[in-house]
Amino acid sequence: MLWLLACHTIEKFATDDAVATCGDTILTPQLGYSSSDRDPADVDEASFGSAPDPYHVRYSWSGDPAAEATILWRTDEDTLASQVQVWQEGSEPQAVAGASFTFNTGGGRVHEVPLCNLAPGTTYAYRAGGEGHWSAEYSFTTAPAAGSDVPVLFATAGDARDNQATWSALLDQIETYSPDFLLFTGDAVDFGSNMDEWDAFLDAGVGFMESHAMVLVHGNHEFYAENYFGLVAQPGDEKTFSLDYGPLHLAVLDDSASAEDRAAQAQWLDGDLGATKQAWKVVSHHMPAYSSCTTHGSDTELQEVWSPVEEDNGVQLDFTGHNHNYERSVPLRGGNEVSPGEGTVYVVAAGAGADLYANEMANPFTQVAEVTEHFVLTTIDGAAADVVARDLAGNEIDRFSVDR
Repeated sequence: MLWLLACHTIEKFATDDAVATCGDTILTPQLGYSSSDRDPADVDEASFGSAPDPYHVRYSWSGDPAAEATILWRTDEDTLASQVQVWQEGSEPQAVAGASFTFNTGGGRVHEVPLCNLAPGTTYAYRAGGEGHWSAEYSFTTAPAAGSDVPVLFATAGDARDNQATWSALLDQIETYSPDFLLFTGDAVDFGSNMDEWDAFLDAGVGFMESHAMVLVHGNHEFYAENYFGLVAQPGDEKTFSLDYGPLHLAVLDDSASAEDRAAQAQWLDGDLGATKQAWKVVSHHMPAYSSCTTHGSDTELQEVWSPVEEDNGVQLDFTGHNHNYERSVPLRGGNEVSPGEGTVYVVAAGAGADLYANEMANPFTQVAEVTEHFVLTTIDGAAADVVARDLAGNEIDRFSVDR
């Protein structure tokens, strides 16, 4: 089943620029992975349990990043106060209520508050919780309006699995570059239903995720667990969706799906990419269509089903994880190398902590391969995108440019 909530305003800004109601907004977990007889709890502004102070506070997107935001946090199970106070500099705080739920697998209560009617490219301060039990004050900056020709910097990493110490160290490195957001290419944890592992993943994000949105790809180790869907707030069904950030159009796919569903996603992707007017198109999913990794290698079904859709619609970059190394392909179209700007570059970014895999550079489509923990920074500025891969110490291991 789908759980619905109405985001509603409790108090307005001193100005009339109020954060408005979102209408019916999907509250996670999604897709019936939770008990069918359990609905989100009603907000009780004065109801606090034994551990009501918010933790794992996160800024995320479940709609348009230029106009909407979603704030999530966790408390003990008995705390029902689910409010966010949000304000711009010089304005009075406005309180917005959301909803909360508990997991079948334990892990306290998750609170989720959608914020709507935000202004593009604007910084907002906020705190989460309820009277007497507010979080610290944090801030986030909304995306520039879709189509804006402004510089965008996003980071990419993936496959933390059971080594959250490395994931934490990577985040420390990533934060020094002040990215606009982070794209995580899947396998945040080893077992998607293990809340202790999710605790460690989110613990590593403290100090980063309060102000930087993380777009998570569903990996095969997430196992469609309710923990995954309950701990993220993303558009649509939270595993197949797209969003715009300034000049960038980002489409996220779920390749843990069946062959039939992969084919259905190809149809969706063709329509999605064909409809966008954005100058830059990036696709991300978990399993690489092209890889020389000796453990998993290439997913030939994706080469047949998804790659032609991406290449025919002018996708410049495809980011994946799964194969625990760094790889970059030559520009490809139909499996063949083409001139820069005429095909898609496939990048594997899967070095956020999981045991590394060997790579023998066995295929002519692989231009660069490095077996090391790493992250990738992509700067889109005007007619070019500059992509830099760095290892755990911040050393550059690859650099390339893609023209529009």
